[in-house]
Amino acid sequence: MRLIEDDTLGIITVYQEAEGESYFGKVLVAEVIIRRTKRKFMSDGTVTGTVLRRLQFSGMNENTKNRIRSFKIDTDDQIVQDCMRAWTEAKAGSNHIPGVMHFYNPTYSNPSWAQGAKIVLDEGNHRFIIPKEG
Repeated sequence: MRLIEDDTLGIITVYQEAEGESYFGKVLVAEVIIRRTKRKFMSDGTVTGTVLRRLQFSGMNENTKNRIRSFKIDTDDQIVQDCMRAWTEAKAGSNHIPGVMHFYNPTYSNPSWAQGAKIVLDEGNHRFIIPKEG
């Protein structure tokens, strides 16, 4: 028996990355996680191997101040319930942003890997992009 299921880590990561975003923004983050997992894009093909891969999701980085807090979330919290619902929707096959493999918050960073990438959507505080080829 696995103590921490992939779905649990997916929901926690959606919470970490999109706690203050709209429900739609939460679904988009979940879609990116699931798409990267399925395509083994910077992933071993598991949600665990996707979200815990070093420097991929800021909420899991060791220097993130809210990382510990996110592992104490409670299902009675409305935001957590929204993250759970968003994860379930994305896992069921929602595809609002086909091909998108990355997102970032342009207010806090302008990552080099985003330079030259195709911007698909700005939603809330996140910019969703398709990585450049090559």
